[in-house]
Amino acid sequence: MTENEPRDPMVDDLGLTSEDWDYLHFAYNLGTIEPGPGTVDEAAFRRMDEYALREVEHAAEDAGGAWGTPRRRREPQAGLEPEAGQ
Repeated sequence: MTENEPRDPMVDDLGLTSEDWDYLHFAYNLGTIEPGPGTVDEAAFRRMDEYALREVEHAAEDAGGAWGTPRRRREPQAGLEPEAGQ
C-alpha cells in the first residue's frame, strides 16, 4: 500500500476489522490467547486494558473516590409505625 492509496474504511489504525475486534474481545475476556510481544494483538490488548482501567476509575469516582465508600450515605429509614392501640 502506498501513501496515496485510500485506507479501507472498515479497517482501523491497527489494521483490524470489526470482526478482528470481536475475536480479540472474546480472547481478551476469556483468556483464550496470549498475544506475543510487538504484535497487533498485544497493541489491541493494551488498548482494552487502558479502557478497562478508565472504566474502573470512573466507577470509583462515581462511588465517592474510594473503593467501597458510597458517594453519599443514606439515612436509615424509619420502620413502620405501630397502629394505634398496639
